[in-house]
Amino acid sequence: MKKVLLVVFSIILMLSIVYAEVGVTDTEIKIGTFQAMSGPVAVIGQSVANGMNAYFNYVNDNGGIFGRKINLIIADDQFNPAKTTVEVKRLVENDKVFALVGGLGTPGNLAVMNYVNNSKVPYVYQASGSSLLAIPPKKYIFPVQPNYTLEGNIVMNYLVKTKRAKKIAIIYRNDDAGKEFLNSAVETLKNKYNMKPVETIAINPIANDFSTEITKLIAKRPDAIAVMLFIPQSVNFVKQAKQYGLQRQKYVLTYANSDVSYILLAKEAAEGVEAMAWVNVDFSKPDLKVFQIYRKYFDQMPNAYAIAGMIAAEVFVEAVTRAGEDLTRENLVKALESMNKWTGMLAHEITYKPYNPEDNTCRLGKQSMYVLRVRKGVWSQMTNWIYYEK
Repeated sequence: MKKVLLVVFSIILMLSIVYAEVGVTDTEIKIGTFQAMSGPVAVIGQSVANGMNAYFNYVNDNGGIFGRKINLIIADDQFNPAKTTVEVKRLVENDKVFALVGGLGTPGNLAVMNYVNNSKVPYVYQASGSSLLAIPPKKYIFPVQPNYTLEGNIVMNYLVKTKRAKKIAIIYRNDDAGKEFLNSAVETLKNKYNMKPVETIAINPIANDFSTEITKLIAKRPDAIAVMLFIPQSVNFVKQAKQYGLQRQKYVLTYANSDVSYILLAKEAAEGVEAMAWVNVDFSKPDLKVFQIYRKYFDQMPNAYAIAGMIAAEVFVEAVTRAGEDLTRENLVKALESMNKWTGMLAHEITYKPYNPEDNTCRLGKQSMYVLRVRKGVWSQMTNWIYYEK
């Protein structure tokens, strides 16, 4: 009898080992992220991490998901892609996380993209606008925020169709992200409107003085300027351009600038400036549930980067909920692929489709944006959702 019981127990134990999913127990879902918790962009990394922690704490305090609490492990990669590679391998191979969520930055995400996908670890939301994360599609990589190809297209359509711009200049970071935006913008102007930008100027990502570039702009007299730079560089560029006399031009900034920090740094130069946005939240309504959740854990209003972290967490939680009690990596992938214009408390119209290596739209996530303008020192929404147009 003892031998029979021992055999039965051994079989049960073996089955539990065979069917156990990495990073998942009856009480916990272990996930990982990499953030710049220190280094030159720590203010962004810390904000994204705070947003994720706030949302996951909220979920955990309300019972978790099917009784499982989310355990988020944060690796500090200091916005250094070489360090990102080391930290992500540690998360996957040593910490044995179930999934990755919300890693910050284009360089780091591109550095680990293939490794994560080949390891068959689901990765939900990358804080990056690079289209290389979505195109060609990778089965286990699920971008959420719009990419720079989509943004370049939307900005040009907005400037030509809504703002009636005839002479558009494009200022862009001299890196992969900036060039992606530029190529999309130039292609859109050419193919849709038979237009060319009056000037395109590449900016060194560490430059602070833009007098030479602004002199070129003054000579071309653009009526609109698309600015694909990040804070604080975008702040300094617009301030200097206005000081040199480019006051009446329509400025449209990339979506990374649609945060209160831009206004605080630019001060009066921010007035009238526009920026793209994709986060579905009204910062003028502090009593919204999302703000209540964040203030419960951090006792302050979140910035746009913290909201991005909350969106990453929200999309992941929705997918885990859809996957059901039998949580596996493959079930999580199927759950994400079932999202069709899914809108949550924060996320808006997130769409994926079953993985098809020939379908470049199956991992795009978010495909629309809207325009904000600084009015009396506050970002105000100026348009409804604008969609990609070929």
